[in-house]
Amino acid sequence: MQFYKKPSAQLPVLYLALFLACFLLYAVGNSGEPFHLALAYAMPTVGISPLFACVSYVVPTLFSGNLTAVLISLAQSALLFFGWLFHIRVRGNAPDRAGFFPFLGASLSLGAFVAFAPFTPYLSIVLTLHPAFEKIVFALVVFLLCPVCSVALRAVLHKALQCRLRADELIYCIFFFVLLGIGACKALGLNAYLGIAFFILLFFSAVTKDASTIVCAFTLSLAPYVVTGLPITRFFVYGVALTLFSKLGKLPTALSFLCVFFAWGYFDGLYSYPTPLLTGALLSALVPSTLFILLPVSLLRFWENKLVFYKEKHLSRIAVNRNRATIGKQLYEISSVFREIQTAFQALDNSEADESAKAYMKECVVSESCKSCSHLSICQRKDVLDDLDKLLCVGCLKGKANLIDVPKRLGETCINQNAILRAVNTQIADYKKYMTEAENAAAGRNLLAKQAQGVSEILRGLALKQSEPLRMYADKERKLTVALLKVGILCSEVLIYGEEPIVSLITLGKADVRVVADVCSNVLGYAMMISERIALSGEKYCCILHKKPHFDAVFGVATCSKHGENASGDTHSVIKIDEGKFMVALSDGMGSGEYARRISETTIALLESFYRAKMPPECILSTVNKLLTFNKEETFACVDIAIVDLNNGQADIVKIGSPIGFIISGSAVKVLEGGTLPLGILDCMHPDASSYDLQENDVLLFLSDGITDAFSSTADLFDVLKRVPVRNPQQLVDSVLERALHEYGGIAKDDMTAVAVRLFKPKTVA
Repeated sequence: MQFYKKPSAQLPVLYLALFLACFLLYAVGNSGEPFHLALAYAMPTVGISPLFACVSYVVPTLFSGNLTAVLISLAQSALLFFGWLFHIRVRGNAPDRAGFFPFLGASLSLGAFVAFAPFTPYLSIVLTLHPAFEKIVFALVVFLLCPVCSVALRAVLHKALQCRLRADELIYCIFFFVLLGIGACKALGLNAYLGIAFFILLFFSAVTKDASTIVCAFTLSLAPYVVTGLPITRFFVYGVALTLFSKLGKLPTALSFLCVFFAWGYFDGLYSYPTPLLTGALLSALVPSTLFILLPVSLLRFWENKLVFYKEKHLSRIAVNRNRATIGKQLYEISSVFREIQTAFQALDNSEADESAKAYMKECVVSESCKSCSHLSICQRKDVLDDLDKLLCVGCLKGKANLIDVPKRLGETCINQNAILRAVNTQIADYKKYMTEAENAAAGRNLLAKQAQGVSEILRGLALKQSEPLRMYADKERKLTVALLKVGILCSEVLIYGEEPIVSLITLGKADVRVVADVCSNVLGYAMMISERIALSGEKYCCILHKKPHFDAVFGVATCSKHGENASGDTHSVIKIDEGKFMVALSDGMGSGEYARRISETTIALLESFYRAKMPPECILSTVNKLLTFNKEETFACVDIAIVDLNNGQADIVKIGSPIGFIISGSAVKVLEGGTLPLGILDCMHPDASSYDLQENDVLLFLSDGITDAFSSTADLFDVLKRVPVRNPQQLVDSVLERALHEYGGIAKDDMTAVAVRLFKPKTVA
């Protein structure tokens, strides 16, 4: 047989607790009523040895001093033991619930109590003339208590702090503990019970910190009310006081309890008691309060976390993580599809098609100029036609074949060289058209392959991110709820999740968002900001908070079109990529006017879309470059791009054909230069990317060539930057533009744009 097993350190404590519980239940009745028989019956249902259960039933009666009661209890325990023994033999394993034989054993045991147990009748108006009726009533009560104790014991040992109890289980547990309390009141005395009850109440309030303390107080009040008539309202007041002050800590909780105790004692006449009674009453409150204050905070936190885990709804979070894993798996599969598309496009090499085209050209030349020639057989015999391959290759490279390109053997043998050259040049012209189309098709395939690669990498990154289960912070959720309640903000739900935790909470009423952010920052230990606020109903709002970046940024832009032009070819952009990154870009389209503006706007729009989608930077720039080269007209743009991480100040800067830029740090100025050609000139490009660590109050300055060309040298531009205050980016760019116009004589000779970004640290929570 296998019975209830606990860790070795807990097993003796469990058996001792059950043994003491039997003593307390035995003390419930005044005439030896076998209330503890219900507990002895219930123990085997949770895996406790039936032998221990029967021994625990007999031992309390040994202290009664009544030999008859002891003998009857021995007989009852034997009946109960054999009932469980037969049940185990039939079931073949440890019992998990009662069957026919245990019920029979319990019934026979109670029958022995009715028939033979000594009993003193209660002073009941109805049953004083029939003591046997009272014994039968008590026997029926104990019989009904058997399943009650079974359910309560199973709930306490198997389900408590593991999952939520059913309503019936909760009621049975309360009834079971009330019976134990009645026994404790009778066996230990009222003051001893009150001391234990007060300590339990203080401990419970410190762990739960909610209105359930009042329910606990009501449960603890029932036993002294039944035994001595102590008013239930007294414990209700204790529960209310502890509910109000438990969130402030151990000392305020204990002091609030003592204040209520002494105030109630004044109105209850406590201080008129004789000294021995007064001392006992005072100790019943002072001792548990002192022990509660001395409890280690770590112990309270341990049980608080255990209770939070018990109260937490886990299925919703498990469902979220399972849904994330499913989405991640699907995204990874889609990523593989785009990776295969990339491979397919890259595998479509046209080198074989090129060789086939040249073979076809040779056949056409022979068919057109050699088939009617009388010397064809001579040329074939001397393998002269093989020299047509050389002539075609040279002609394809030069774009046209001449007499000087004719191979020696072909020139000496062929009698119709002019016809050969005409046919070859005709085929070369067709070949050039074919190759142009083939190159465009290849470029298109390469572009699609690059896009497929970018999309694949984005989806793979999302798949990996989605597949990771969300990290949860149940303990911090509870702390945040309490902290918000202290400042008068009531939250019905709080959820904290993620590696860099995102906080979602539902507030009742229009809570001050600044206060919410400050409280969240204090609880989590770093600055938080509200990124979204959603109105759920008239009085309910959902607030979503993210970690506030280490830096914030302020921008300045100054621009001026070329004199006589209605549109500027310079375009700038500042966009947020995510909560911690932004992109700043400046594009200078070719020339000026409407066409240059379209080129510049197209370039910026493409960059914005690709960076928002978080495609790989090298894929972004090559794609934009390729798209610009597809234009039938000459199209190019000079571009400055900076991706700035506000969490650490890192700036990834790319300069493509653009003039110098600057990083201004106090009195120091760092020059940013780029050595690549503008976008749209070459089919392939390898832009230079550099990373810089920006500090507080550093300014990043991008200029179009309309401004830099206004100054005769970089030294003159340096001089302007040194004399202009840089703390205000808008003032900086306005001053630079004004100085450039002055250098031009007041007339803008080109489109001019200056974009400045300054990093600063936002105010932290006090």
